[in-house]
Amino acid sequence: MPGADILAIESGDPFPPAQVLDLAVSVAIGRELATSEEEMLALIRQWFLRPASRSELSASLARLQGKGWFQPSSGEGLDFCLTEAGVDAATTLSGGMIRMIDRGRGNFKTAFLLQMLDLEKGKCP
Repeated sequence: MPGADILAIESGDPFPPAQVLDLAVSVAIGRELATSEEEMLALIRQWFLRPASRSELSASLARLQGKGWFQPSSGEGLDFCLTEAGVDAATTLSGGMIRMIDRGRGNFKTAFLLQMLDLEKGKCP
C-alpha cells in the first residue's frame, strides 16, 4: 500500500494476539478516555452498540496486564498507562483493522488515522 506507515511485525515476533475487546480497552487506556469501570463500559457500549459485561472487562484487563501491555499508574480505578509493548501492539492491530476495512484499496490514510488515535497520550513515562 503506497503511502501508508506500517509497523512491521518482525518474522520472528509472534503476532500480537488480542480479542476485539482487548484492543478497544487498550485504545481507551492509551487515549485516556475512561478512568472508571463505568466509563469504560459506557465507552465500549458506545463504540460497539452493545454492552460488555463486567466479567468480560475484567478478563480483558487481566489478559492485557498478563501480556505486559499496561501497568497501573496510581492504583485507583482504571488509572493505567500503556507500556511500549502495549502501544506497539495497539498501533499494529489498529493499523491492520484500518487496512482491513479499507479492503486494500488505499483510500484510507492509515498513518493519518493512527496519528489521530494518539496512543502516546496514555503511554507510561
